[in-house]
Amino acid sequence: MRAAALTTIALAACVPSVAQVEAPVRATLRTRLGAEPTADDAAVRTALAQPLTRASVTRIALARNARVAAALAEVGIAAGDAAAARGIGRTQLALSAYLASSGDLLGGHADVVHDVTALILAAPRRRAGEATLTAAQARATAEVLAVAARADGAFLAVAAATAELALARTVFDAAEAAADLTGRVHAAGGTTDLALAREQSLREEARLAVARTEAAVEVARAELDAALGLAGDDTRWTLGEGVPELPATPPALDDLEGTAVATSLELAALRADALAAANRARAAKVGAWLPELSAGVGVEYHDGEYYPGPALHVGLPLGSGERGRAAAEVAAERRVAHRTTAAAVELRALARAARMRALAAYEEARHLRDVLVPLRRRVLDETVLQYNAMNASPFELLLARRELAAAERELVGARHRFAAAMTTVDALRRGATVGVTATAAAAAPARAPEPHRGGH
Repeated sequence: MRAAALTTIALAACVPSVAQVEAPVRATLRTRLGAEPTADDAAVRTALAQPLTRASVTRIALARNARVAAALAEVGIAAGDAAAARGIGRTQLALSAYLASSGDLLGGHADVVHDVTALILAAPRRRAGEATLTAAQARATAEVLAVAARADGAFLAVAAATAELALARTVFDAAEAAADLTGRVHAAGGTTDLALAREQSLREEARLAVARTEAAVEVARAELDAALGLAGDDTRWTLGEGVPELPATPPALDDLEGTAVATSLELAALRADALAAANRARAAKVGAWLPELSAGVGVEYHDGEYYPGPALHVGLPLGSGERGRAAAEVAAERRVAHRTTAAAVELRALARAARMRALAAYEEARHLRDVLVPLRRRVLDETVLQYNAMNASPFELLLARRELAAAERELVGARHRFAAAMTTVDALRRGATVGVTATAAAAAPARAPEPHRGGH
């Protein structure tokens, strides 16, 4: 019996290791993402020394982005709270002595009592702590998945901006050549002031487009640095991949809404929140009428003799506020239920919107790839033939070249929008959301309940 009691106390005081509480998070990441956080700085530096790819970007983000470490730390906090919730209360020792005026010991009293109310409320508090830990693990997993998705999206933005910059410079070269040619013709009296002004304005518009795109490249690089957690010399990376080519067929997204709901880590966390709230409310309701009770043994010393017997301490419920705490916990339970409903509705809407954006971007990119860009290229090819046959002017040739570059730039933008939309789709399939503020993230994770003080 004594051994069993000691074992119970040891288990109640046991705090799980970091590896134990992070294990479910890492297992889910391996299954859904194919990667997990690592502290291998040498591998990160090796990846940074090579041109970045979408795969290497994910590995770097999981290793360097401090939000990943912060998410895992939240799991540790919840684990500590869960361990505290498994506590079985305190054992108290009360001593008193009676002294004569001479200082001699006349008698004394000793009580060793244990908090009985903590034992009564232990089960719901333990379940609440375990549910809170489960919610924290789900949220940490979702945050890590979101970090990976944001890094992927930032990488795509850099690739798109870099490709668009090259095309913007092509457009500018054509516009500058047309303006220079028009200037020479105008100087010879072969064209009007209007034609010269028009070509010069087109050249300056193209110059501004290059400047804007150059700035966009730098902004995109900075955003990717932030997503990867890089600073200083580590930001001198180079790009190893461009915007991915468009697939031959549109993606199958009819099941996206159902899949997003089924795999949502936010909804899983909210369900765990609901279980924790229900158990906290159950404990608070009992605690609202239950006085603070401690029971044990007492020993009275008098006239050289010891008189053992039972001891009972009762905390009087004078203004303890437990009834108000119970009301607050019941309201918190209702709040979680409403948040769960709202999150499910928002998630379904987000999935529908992501599906529409992906399919619309695919159709736009497909039309540009299969119809408009080939037509623009055909126009340029035909214009070259007509120019060689002396049937087209240099202006028409430069215009055809400029229009082809502009169409190719639109194609890059559409491919980027499709790839970015599919990043959101992939995140939803994995159970995370990107680009929106999650309902669960707005609320701080629930902490362990305050110790019961008894009464109303």
